[in-house]
Amino acid sequence: MDIPHLAWFKMLLVVAKQSSEDLYNMAATCKLFKQMLNDPEVWTTVSVDKYQWHQDWYGEDEGKIVEFLQQCKQYNNPEIIYREAIHDFFVKNDDEALKNLRVAAMAGHEEASYLVGLLGLLNPSDGKENGLEFLCHLSKTKKLNIKACRDSITLRLGRYTMSGTKTPPLLEKFTAGEDFFQDCIDCEGNRKWYQFGDHSAQDWDNVDAWNCCEPCKWKRELFCIQRELHFMTVFDI
Repeated sequence: MDIPHLAWFKMLLVVAKQSSEDLYNMAATCKLFKQMLNDPEVWTTVSVDKYQWHQDWYGEDEGKIVEFLQQCKQYNNPEIIYREAIHDFFVKNDDEALKNLRVAAMAGHEEASYLVGLLGLLNPSDGKENGLEFLCHLSKTKKLNIKACRDSITLRLGRYTMSGTKTPPLLEKFTAGEDFFQDCIDCEGNRKWYQFGDHSAQDWDNVDAWNCCEPCKWKRELFCIQRELHFMTVFDI
């Protein structure tokens, strides 16, 4: 019995999601797989993890990589949408890019979801309660790896920091004062972690060690990423 084309296509998508290199190797094995590369779903699904840089940062001798990334962008690959939105929102200070962050989040991109939720806590126009509700929903339904998202985002944003920049746009986006963190801190698991300058407690930034309610957990997470971004941008006068 012949295997239906749809089954082969689903197999191709699994490979695409894991590795772009394996996808091309698979397409080189037969005419059918090569034809399937023309399907937009392949480009929406394909992994771009191997190429971490923004496409504008590749040189002329790396045209094939740029062509690959542009193809992914053309078909709204969530990771490419996310990268463009990160660059425009945090570096160019373009608030309109938040729309693309939401698009990536709706497509299931974990880091985009994490950012949209945290920014919702700080943005009065979206409503603090809505942002908190979204984050709590992520914790329950998606089992989001909070620490992994924080580490990945700070690493990504760290590429954009510049020595001597007093208040980079990327830091402004995550700025909240002590009053914000004190607000609604009402569970027994909080031990004044929000007091600036006092971080002597062990595991203060370890999500798994936190003993607090869900809303307080997300405020604490916001504090952690804000502090890490501050350390990336601080400089000696």
